Amino acid sequence: MRNSRLVFAVIALLMAVFAVKGMLLVPPPPPPGSAFDTGRAISRLQRVLGDQRPHPVDSDANDAVRGRLVAELRGLGLDPLVRERQDCRGMPKSRTISCSRTHNVVAVIGGDRPGNALLLNAHYDSTPTGPGAADDGIGVATLLEVAANLQARPPAHPVILLFNEGEEYGLNGAGAFVDGDPLAAQVGALINIEARGVSGPAVMFETSEPNGAALADYVGGATRPYANSLMTDFARLIPNYTDVVVFKDKGWRTLSFAITGNETRYHSPGDTVQALNRDSLYHMGSEVLAATRALSPAPSAGAARWAYADIAGRVMVRLPLLLAALLLGGLLLGSGVLAWRGKSLGRPLLAVSGAVAAAIAIAFGSSFLAGLLRAGDYWRATPLVPYLALYASLLAAELGVLRWLGGKVDTQRLRLASWLLVLLFGGALSLAVPGATIIFLVGPALALAGLAIPKARTPLLWAGALIQLVMFAELLASLEMLLIDGPLWSVTPLASLGALPLLVEVAHRPVRPAIVALAGLAAILGLAALMLPRSSAERPLAFTLDYVRDDGARKAHWAVASKQAPLPADWDKIGRWERGVLPYSGRTRWLADAPLVEVPSGSIRKLAEMRIGNDRIVRLKLDRGGGNALMIRFDKGVPVKAMGLPGAIRAIDNDAEVEPNILRCSGRSCDGLVVDVRLGGRQPVAAKLVTTRFALPAQGASINAMRPPHSHPQYAPNSSIRIADVTL
Repeated sequence: MRNSRLVFAVIALLMAVFAVKGMLLVPPPPPPGSAFDTGRAISRLQRVLGDQRPHPVDSDANDAVRGRLVAELRGLGLDPLVRERQDCRGMPKSRTISCSRTHNVVAVIGGDRPGNALLLNAHYDSTPTGPGAADDGIGVATLLEVAANLQARPPAHPVILLFNEGEEYGLNGAGAFVDGDPLAAQVGALINIEARGVSGPAVMFETSEPNGAALADYVGGATRPYANSLMTDFARLIPNYTDVVVFKDKGWRTLSFAITGNETRYHSPGDTVQALNRDSLYHMGSEVLAATRALSPAPSAGAARWAYADIAGRVMVRLPLLLAALLLGGLLLGSGVLAWRGKSLGRPLLAVSGAVAAAIAIAFGSSFLAGLLRAGDYWRATPLVPYLALYASLLAAELGVLRWLGGKVDTQRLRLASWLLVLLFGGALSLAVPGATIIFLVGPALALAGLAIPKARTPLLWAGALIQLVMFAELLASLEMLLIDGPLWSVTPLASLGALPLLVEVAHRPVRPAIVALAGLAAILGLAALMLPRSSAERPLAFTLDYVRDDGARKAHWAVASKQAPLPADWDKIGRWERGVLPYSGRTRWLADAPLVEVPSGSIRKLAEMRIGNDRIVRLKLDRGGGNALMIRFDKGVPVKAMGLPGAIRAIDNDAEVEPNILRCSGRSCDGLVVDVRLGGRQPVAAKLVTTRFALPAQGASINAMRPPHSHPQYAPNSSIRIADVTL
């Protein structure tokens, strides 16, 4: 009975940690008398956003937002300037060049003693889809309230406030500042603010490299630090389209903050002031204010690179990366020696490896099966339920395989093998993302000490296992927020390794009842996940309706982007819906035939053609024809070498993936904009001219009224899109 109680206690502990791990990422509430006044910041944001209409770059709505923003700055006693500039630029590893006319708002505070300036950056434009109260209203509100604090106590070094326009369309505002604003030459340090959701703590997710100087300033000022070098290294490996992409070549000491909770409202009409979490705004504001006071704009002068991680936002563990790597290597070597001496490299290592492999396999299989039974992101409204089903199933698989393969292996040998496997995983991960080293030091060090010191074995082993579990749990909570689109099973390697040292402690006890209970719990939670509504008022369904007319094919479609969620049953009366991809985007949508109706059609006019060796530069004049945005999309394989403004064309990144080359423009300045396209060879090339108007034709109103409850457009608004064939 006692053995059974211990097994169920460990299982209950693991499931409890998996269930409440989100509490490790809860931002602190504003304390009384805080220097950062959250209520005042919200009031300022409400005034700036006004009626909370979408306000994309170079639009009438953004003119109004800018006017109110300038008024707020003047009310603080500042003298803001508006810098206007046309900008075209591309993203790293991308074949898209984006153009827009930007109107950056800049103001300077302090500077009694000479020295490099600190740049505080946020963007005030939104996507055409929503009001952007978090993305990047949280940055606007933060900068305004920080400015009020700095005005009351001016800093010694100048602080430049940059409210840039055009971030959402292609980082054009940041580019315009770097290329054309004289203040850029004075900058020595940068704090950037972003959002990919409406809640959660302000995570410091990106630094300059090497990161030692910036990290020291951050730790010196932070009161509730949320940051780890695994995530910052990971951010460098994936497409990361923040203004820091433009700024990083300047070598400024950099800290970049973001909130990422509830991505279902990101780039959507749900990104409102009402939805923005007040605690998140306070945490962002207080951390940025502290970093502003602490961050030195002096050059870093070859500072070292560090590995670091917070524990529940309470403690920051950090070490020089070289030392962390040496310690991890030492732990791995020590673990290997202990495992070899303890005869744990054969069947024991096979048992723990098989347990983790089985956990991953069962998670992948159940996720795949669930996707067949219910297409799309069915977990959107209640993601915790399917994740808990996944965790219960992987624990059952892990425990079962441990008992099956390791039943005749004593616990000590399984312990040695389990920690060796954890460290092998940590070492392999650290080769790809060196910042991961810090995650695999504290827990394994305690555990190996326990394995080597018999008198302190039990407390050290349990302490190491629990610390490792908590550190992994915080990472799991972050991954669940970031991977809102799945795949769900991708969290299982980390979860299974986090649970492994604790499961090993009970693998030789009566585990069959626990396995049956876990399997039953997984089945119940899995069925619940498949039956619960896929959306809610708090977490709406992504559902964008477009009218797409292809003049070349003489066809039109209604197109729905719902992340593969099925359409409502009554939509059958509209027509026959099938999955497909349209000529202007690689996004899979639901498509149905639509009538040919008039929607805006842009145009391009060839002004000149110049020969440079075997290449030619085609000069074009754009006209939106009543649309909001225009795009020239070249087929794959067309030899496009550079695009952009005459005399400043941007080369296509040679490291970019093979995808269509695209030149796009948004806003009023597209009418009459002259651009150059450099093409390889002298033969004419085909392209698609795509005109977008951010509204449906009249015929779409009745269809849009039939949308599912708790749904809204995301990433792109309901639009009318017209495609025409052109030859250059």
